[in-house]
Amino acid sequence: MSNKSFRSIISILLVISILFSSSLIFSVSAESKQGYITNDDVKVRKTPTTLEDNEIKVNGMNLLLDTNHKVTILETVDSNGDENYPKWCHIEFKYNGKQYDGYVAANFVTEKVQSDTPGVVLDGVPEIYKDYIKEVANAHPDWKFVFYDTGLEWSSLFSKDAQGFIGRSLIEKNFPISYRSTEPGAYKWKTDEFIALDAGRWYQANTETIAYYMDPRNFFDEESIFMFELLKYDEKNHNLKGVQSILSHSFMANKTIINNENESVSYAQAYIDAAIMSGVSPYHLAARSLQEVGSAGSDSVSGKSGYYNYYNIGATSGSDPVANGLKFAATTDDRYMLPWNTPYKAIVGGAIWIGKGYIDKGQDTLYYQKFNVVNQVWTHQYMTNIMAPYQESEDIYKSYRELEILETPYVFVIPYYKNMPTKACQLPKKSNGSPNNWLSSLSVEGYEFSFDGNKTSGYSIEVPESVSSVNITAKAISSKAKIQGTGKVNLNAGKNNVKIVVTAENGNTKTYNLEIVRSSTNVVPLKGITLDKTELTMFNGETKQLTVKYNPSNTTDNKAVKWTSSDKSIATVDENGKVVAIGKGTATITATVGKFTATCKVTVSNKVVVGDIDADGSVTISDALMIFKYKSGEIKLSETALKAADTDKNGKVELADALRIFKFKSGEIEKL
Repeated sequence: MSNKSFRSIISILLVISILFSSSLIFSVSAESKQGYITNDDVKVRKTPTTLEDNEIKVNGMNLLLDTNHKVTILETVDSNGDENYPKWCHIEFKYNGKQYDGYVAANFVTEKVQSDTPGVVLDGVPEIYKDYIKEVANAHPDWKFVFYDTGLEWSSLFSKDAQGFIGRSLIEKNFPISYRSTEPGAYKWKTDEFIALDAGRWYQANTETIAYYMDPRNFFDEESIFMFELLKYDEKNHNLKGVQSILSHSFMANKTIINNENESVSYAQAYIDAAIMSGVSPYHLAARSLQEVGSAGSDSVSGKSGYYNYYNIGATSGSDPVANGLKFAATTDDRYMLPWNTPYKAIVGGAIWIGKGYIDKGQDTLYYQKFNVVNQVWTHQYMTNIMAPYQESEDIYKSYRELEILETPYVFVIPYYKNMPTKACQLPKKSNGSPNNWLSSLSVEGYEFSFDGNKTSGYSIEVPESVSSVNITAKAISSKAKIQGTGKVNLNAGKNNVKIVVTAENGNTKTYNLEIVRSSTNVVPLKGITLDKTELTMFNGETKQLTVKYNPSNTTDNKAVKWTSSDKSIATVDENGKVVAIGKGTATITATVGKFTATCKVTVSNKVVVGDIDADGSVTISDALMIFKYKSGEIKLSETALKAADTDKNGKVELADALRIFKFKSGEIEKL
């Protein structure tokens, strides 16, 4: 027998022995065996065959059992000629709070539970719980406490696979900011912004907050203990008056609705009907409704859409959870009276859904519905609100107190974990201050280094021995953060470890470490660069050289140059700064050294104009002077430039060509 099965049986026996003054005994023959259904939507039949129209129906709908539904196997029999299912089990079982018997094909029944759960029911109070629970236990001697060892390590509860998963454990907007997580996906450090994960007002809780609400010791008091109350329907102690008390200050107080038989019934009676059909406590159902839709109601139950959802089933987290819930309410499923187009169907059908989906699967306390440590399937939880079990337990307690039934022998099932802290976990210190202690920038005047606000180390610069101090500036992402360690910093010889401490508004600190080396050698930082030419005019195919000038020229920084062209179809440049004219047009040549750049505009002409030796588009005295410089050996001319310089077209470049340009410019000759 699995631990889950053992736990369920223990809980049932406790309820039976405690809540009834006289013995109630179920008779089962010696051949009877406990069993479980192995598939969903298994039909129960009046006779052992599928060949007849013999399905058992409840309220006009087929009675369907789902996986792990507990049954008593009375006997195994042969079918009445059904070749597909030759063997059948005669079973007894509870369905929506009532006892039934019938037949299901043996293929769909087993004597073994389908999902094992680690942990066992403990014989006594765990030592770590004793000091916390003794006061409430002594005050209510009729209350019974069952301690369930989950087998889970306490530290494992807060991992990213469990309750630490972003979006799984949320805290409302009006609670202190210090309760919120700053993990990736929950908070943006670079913008000091918490990410709303549900309806614009719910945020991921941090590990400390989750630990507080998961630690049972924080809730061993008269009110909060009801988050551990066994939530199965108890006809003897759950009554109409109790439901009326829970609803007394809500929109459902003293109001009626129409049931499935077209009769007028009170809201309170609807929850009693829901309890009978689902096997779930009507007090839990009423309190759950108020928790989900509020005492004044919400769009989930207004009926504006034609549908109702009193438990917000299917209202998954997102920009509009209510719309998601109403979309679910509009689906069709006879098992849950869907679609929920009347309040009564939504209350009763939703209760059946809760019973099948949670109570029948071992999540039979408010605590287990939020923290599924029973099955350890973290995704299967009813709510994301981390405070929901605590809040709903208060409503239940108040109702019991007003009904004067607090001395009823309630059963409380309390989880226990391995290696829990010796003392109960506490909430973070309340603070609405920003947690952001990141810098958006950090710099040293006159020196450069790469900065990343997420990194606190790896920053280093070197200054000359002559530099005895530097000026450090920094800016925090949050305007409410405080910075220490900036301004003028005196330097010693050798390494200087400078710490810049950022204190967030909430008091959290972050320290950035900057290493400044005051070198014995004369370090001269680069302040800028220029090019020897800022403009070039070239003929197609011509080459010219560009040279970088450094400021200061004796800089000790890296002088490596990266050359680029804005348009390689017009001009290219190699790694040494040699520019080659490729085609007509204008391109920009850029030289980059460190963070500094310098540019040169290059204009390329693909047509030779006689006399236009510098290819600037016009014939000027400068062109004549270029011939003089060429002839004296001061400059060299490209092949294309030589053609332009041969003004008399005799195949040679001579001083006479320069004189022709002078005559042309003076008007002595009309053309070249």
